[in-house]
Amino acid sequence: MKRRDVLVLGGFVAIAAGWQRFGVRPQGIKFSTIQSAPQWRYASVGGVSGLSGADFATIGLERGPEPLPASALDAVVHRDAEPGKVPVAVFSDFFCPYCRGLIGRLAARTDAPDIAITWHELPLLGPSSVIAAKATEAAAMQGGYRAFYAQLISDGFRPVSAWMATVADRAGLDGDLLQRDMEGPDVAGRLEQSARAAATLGFSGTPGIAIGKNAILGALDKTAMEALFRDVGVS
Repeated sequence: MKRRDVLVLGGFVAIAAGWQRFGVRPQGIKFSTIQSAPQWRYASVGGVSGLSGADFATIGLERGPEPLPASALDAVVHRDAEPGKVPVAVFSDFFCPYCRGLIGRLAARTDAPDIAITWHELPLLGPSSVIAAKATEAAAMQGGYRAFYAQLISDGFRPVSAWMATVADRAGLDGDLLQRDMEGPDVAGRLEQSARAAATLGFSGTPGIAIGKNAILGALDKTAMEALFRDVGVS
């Protein structure tokens, strides 16, 4: 599979030509069935960030990610799902401004008892994005995704792992462990699995969000997000 092939996965047209902006559709979200995963639906709304060609090689994948089989998609996308809760997954890049907006809108709901959020890193905006993604994934392995992300925004980004360790310490995590895990196989595997899931869902840029089996590429606004939550039974 060539790198650009990922942009057409699931029968969707890629939306990844630098910084792009798409208006949210006022008549509601128009979903299409994902051909490679028929139980899933896809839509594109709001702002999207990406590099031309969606260069997944920055993650260490020479040919781009192979899509996941439909049978494995749920387990990867919603890997942190909990019984009895609505599974939500977010695919983001630390340097994507639209991602920060979407994450901010979700912040009020991250402690809601009826939602379980899985955070995926999809670093498409260059080598600095990859460093931030590795660090954030390593923080997630310590159960500190949100704390580390907030601390990194507060302290600022420096493209060295030692700085990531310092940020982790300030966030109440083990900085030395985070620095080791950043280059370890577990973080690499998590990034690859997230890239494969994104390819299957048609996420050629960020942010992407999956609420149940509804996959949306773009900065879903509050009104549309709340409507989707109501549709799946979240008050």
